[in-house]
Amino acid sequence: MKRKLILGLSILFLAGFMSACSVNGKGSSEEEQKELNILTSFYPMYEFTKNIVGNEGTVDMLVPAGTEAHDYEPSAKDLKKLQDADVFVYNNENMEFWVPSMETTFNDGDVHVIKATENMLLLSGGEEEDHDHSEEDGHSHELDPHVWLAPSLAIEEVKEIRDQLIEIYPEREAIFTENTEAYLKRLTDLDHSYKDTLGAASQKSFVTQHAAFGYLAVEYGLTQVPISGLSPSEEPSATRLAELKDFVTENDIQYIYFEANATDSIARTLAEEAGVELLVLNPLEGLTNEQIENGEDYISVMADNLEALSKTITGENSALDSVSAKKEKTVYNGYFEDSQIKDRPLSDWSGSWQSVYPFVSDGTFDQVFDYKAKINKDKTAEEYKAYYEAGYATDIEKIEITNNKMTFINSKGEHFSSEYKYAGYEVLSYKGGNRGVRYCFEALDQDNGAFRYVQFSDHAIEPTKAEHFHIYFGNESQEALSSELENWPTYYSADLSGKEIAQEMLAH
Repeated sequence: MKRKLILGLSILFLAGFMSACSVNGKGSSEEEQKELNILTSFYPMYEFTKNIVGNEGTVDMLVPAGTEAHDYEPSAKDLKKLQDADVFVYNNENMEFWVPSMETTFNDGDVHVIKATENMLLLSGGEEEDHDHSEEDGHSHELDPHVWLAPSLAIEEVKEIRDQLIEIYPEREAIFTENTEAYLKRLTDLDHSYKDTLGAASQKSFVTQHAAFGYLAVEYGLTQVPISGLSPSEEPSATRLAELKDFVTENDIQYIYFEANATDSIARTLAEEAGVELLVLNPLEGLTNEQIENGEDYISVMADNLEALSKTITGENSALDSVSAKKEKTVYNGYFEDSQIKDRPLSDWSGSWQSVYPFVSDGTFDQVFDYKAKINKDKTAEEYKAYYEAGYATDIEKIEITNNKMTFINSKGEHFSSEYKYAGYEVLSYKGGNRGVRYCFEALDQDNGAFRYVQFSDHAIEPTKAEHFHIYFGNESQEALSSELENWPTYYSADLSGKEIAQEMLAH
């Protein structure tokens, strides 16, 4: 009995000793001893992740050095690398378009997938247009993934990668945090250099080979004037080139920026015709092996980019009338003939809809307001939030529309329904020179609490299924609703999350 007691105490002591070692990070846990195998998509993701992971594992890059990341597609050998990795880090599916198709590969290999832009909203891939309900607004769903080219946003990507790595490997939190803080200090210094230099710019516009520097421009108060779109292989029209030549000449632009790793024929042609010089502005999608061997990295190349930009921003002209800021006179933007307007049935708005009003107060739309303030420079982010809070304000949280029936559900959960008849449309003219069409409906059952008069506006002027809409409702008259310009309750599909709605808003 005594021997059993001694043996039992010995086992308890050993267990306690092993537990203490494990707590102190020196145990034999397989997860703690294992060196992590982390694969990243292209260079910036590699650089960011490597600085976070440090000596905790190996970090490799899937897209070969010097390869154009836009055109990359994984080979069979790459798929094996992906499947063997513990973690895969990528920027965004608008850049690494092939990532969503790799779901089976990731699942089969039990690979943790980290998206560096997980909690970020992306700008439209087209020209930035505003959507203020009384002025022109644009429509584009292609999203710009080049967030890493703004040091301020690179900081956010690094934090996101760190947080997701800690969530996967909580026992490594201390080392990931220490490594990240050291790297963030360097990125913050870079960000301050950009703010100090570009904040004092007298020349705000710069001409680039392709539209990779939109976030850099927005974050630091500049205007990017791209020759082509998001892809460097996209060729501009003859009209676009003629406009750019005039813009460069009229605004005394002395430099056009091109990419060392991409074909520069278009940029070179424009530079020769306009009589200006070419300078490199590196999008950092893939450094060459030679650059990496020479010790170049994200911070050094971005410092070189800042030096190159400095040559343009110290010019005397402000170049405010950028050709990239011109807005097309499309139907969506409010430019149309009366003969184009067609009647529309209530079924165009059928479905289950949610008010966006709650997402203003809970902060979901804060990134939207921040971008609007930086792009338009006519209001602060706080002023934009107040503007939209007043515009979206409503007590009707949900609307159900089926055939000719509308059901309104308020914040108390009360339902009010009626069949509605079509009552024509109203055409409104705005001070910006554009117009809008509101489609009018009237309740058939006016004694059950449903709104007697309703108007829809969704920027369409002929039958088409609405993706979202602004709605005006009341019990006085259609004329009273038509005069309402300050409050425009807005609804999106009830299936969308607040973040998805915010991204949709930013894409318009």
